[in-house]
Amino acid sequence: NGFADGAIIFDTREIDRRIDYLVERKIPFVIVGRDNVYEATSFVNLDNVKAGYLGAEHLIKRGNRSIRFFLGDKNFTVNQDRAKGFIQAFNDYHIKSELRHIDYGIMNPEIAYEKMKNILKEEVPDALFVSGDQRAIGAYHAIQEKGLKIPRDIAVLGIDNIPLSEYYYPALTTISQSVRKMAEGAIKILNQHLKDPEIYTHQRIIFQPKLIIRNST
Repeated sequence: NGFADGAIIFDTREIDRRIDYLVERKIPFVIVGRDNVYEATSFVNLDNVKAGYLGAEHLIKRGNRSIRFFLGDKNFTVNQDRAKGFIQAFNDYHIKSELRHIDYGIMNPEIAYEKMKNILKEEVPDALFVSGDQRAIGAYHAIQEKGLKIPRDIAVLGIDNIPLSEYYYPALTTISQSVRKMAEGAIKILNQHLKDPEIYTHQRIIFQPKLIIRNST
């Protein structure tokens, strides 16, 4: 009929036309992310609110107060959830709201570098939380180019726990999000749906983030 047998969707938005399209045409699909619109969708996701909270909490407990959070596209639910957790940690630890700054649109290392470079012209925050280890390398470059030391002058924390993050200098403290397990879970759920569509029931699996402490905080 010209349609795919099934689909896996990434980078969901609060209102996502891709999900509407698949639901209307009754095409099996699984979301890597979340969906709050339809009750019977299947998804696998990281607890991104907790990831944002965990990162902010770690930095706060290390004595940092002025903290910037680099996030990607503001429309993606993953970034909305991480921002929510970040803000909640500040509230729970009674840190003044003016000390937290969320910067959206940090899509790659080059943008992270330019953004951090511009920030350092005006101020030196206590810490930087970067949503994405690869983007953190851009921030590292800007910080070190300025002659500042990590973590003495600025603590840096990432999310992803990519293999390379252990070999940054200094080794990057990060939050592991089990990308492989989420992908495997999505494929398994979709295969079950395709194999037995009559008896299939929707599934929602939430993975927990894990803090990996290294030398950058």
